[in-house]
Amino acid sequence: MRFKYFVICLMGLAACSQPPREIPQWNMGDPSEEPAQTPSAEPSAEPSAEPSQNPQPPQREYPETDRVTLTGCTADDCGISAVYTLDDAAGYAYGLYWTNGSQEYRQAGPAEKDGRVFQLIPAALLNHDDTWSVRVYLSKDGEEVFSPAREVTLLPAPEPIQLEWKRLTKGVLPEAIQLYETTSPVNGRNFHAWYAVADLSAVDVKVNVPTEAQTIEDQAAANKKCIVLINGGYFYNGRHTGLAVVDGRQTGSVPSVRGSLRSGDPEYNEMYTVTRGLFGVDAAGKPAVCWAGSANSQSWYYDRPLPSVRGENKYGPVSTVSPDVPLNWTPVQALSAGPVLLKNGQILVNFNETDKGTEYYLNNVEIMPYDIYGPGSICDRTAVGCLDDGRVVFFICDGRISDSPGLNLQELASVLLGIGCTDAVNFDGGGSTGMMVGTLHIGDQTAEKSRKVVSTIGFYRK
Repeated sequence: MRFKYFVICLMGLAACSQPPREIPQWNMGDPSEEPAQTPSAEPSAEPSAEPSQNPQPPQREYPETDRVTLTGCTADDCGISAVYTLDDAAGYAYGLYWTNGSQEYRQAGPAEKDGRVFQLIPAALLNHDDTWSVRVYLSKDGEEVFSPAREVTLLPAPEPIQLEWKRLTKGVLPEAIQLYETTSPVNGRNFHAWYAVADLSAVDVKVNVPTEAQTIEDQAAANKKCIVLINGGYFYNGRHTGLAVVDGRQTGSVPSVRGSLRSGDPEYNEMYTVTRGLFGVDAAGKPAVCWAGSANSQSWYYDRPLPSVRGENKYGPVSTVSPDVPLNWTPVQALSAGPVLLKNGQILVNFNETDKGTEYYLNNVEIMPYDIYGPGSICDRTAVGCLDDGRVVFFICDGRISDSPGLNLQELASVLLGIGCTDAVNFDGGGSTGMMVGTLHIGDQTAEKSRKVVSTIGFYRK
């Protein structure tokens, strides 16, 4: 794959006028206050058959305004998109507010607006089974008003792809690590893939970012404790592009990106602030998949992405309030790449396009380029995921050969969901894809597969 899209610079857009925040459940007042308490019901003259265990939140009022018009609100399986106009709203903070009746969220609107405002709510903040009431909010001087609500429900989620996996017995592997292989076809195509799954109470996860590019064979041989190793994040000109944490030391950043890598494309000179998918583990060995963002020589981790969409209104720099309050999480090993494929068991990628047309993908919030994101980008893939019990999965598949053309990102997410992953992030693929099990190189080993890479992640003996 090509990765020149990382030759980019940080943007200097102005910050959003109103910091986004998640509203505490049932809190209808100031966000700094404790959630409102629901009083106990008076005793009934007739005893009920079963006492209520789930009191309902108080009814919230939504004072309406004619300064904003929510002209459209639609949903697919990966999110909700809204279009609205602001009329005579100078000086007001604005954005989207949505609730399912028991949970409330909001996201500040884009910093750049031109009358028509487009804003996306990613599925990472939504449940498929709920009906969501969506409004546009305006706030000024402590007062808040809303547009009338639109009610929407996500479309059914894609089904997991279930394959036949055979466990491989390799003498080098301790009991805490299992290795599996499949040759089951995917969507009528030949397919060859492997994954290793490990219990982090018995082995360590470590990230390696050498000072110069090296093959995964050389990186595995450099540490005698290495058991399983896969290639890692993106790079350009022999340098890692992204964020890494190695033994608690954070390096790199998440830069802004071009809307297109094609020099003749109208988006080539359009720069977008983005967050990027990241996998990491903390000092307790607990794994996590989240989004990383950087601004002003600082980086943060978030439980939601900045919802940038190619061709739509642009967001300002990430911060301690945008796209959300950062996670209280300190990884000791971490690596960014992207996009996030799964979060809380939900697939986050599809190839629906906006009304701008070809390659303006609605849910490509990390703005990955055409050679990574799209229905026709079927190739070798590397990914890292987490199972519900906390075990970690390293996955690779062959691609661009007759025995295994590979996967696109939506298929990759569905395969990982079929394995049992609840959270997963895509890593560098194509000619970089590879896995070492001890001294054995797993997978296709054509000349291109000896590519030197600048980052790896692996399972190591404690």
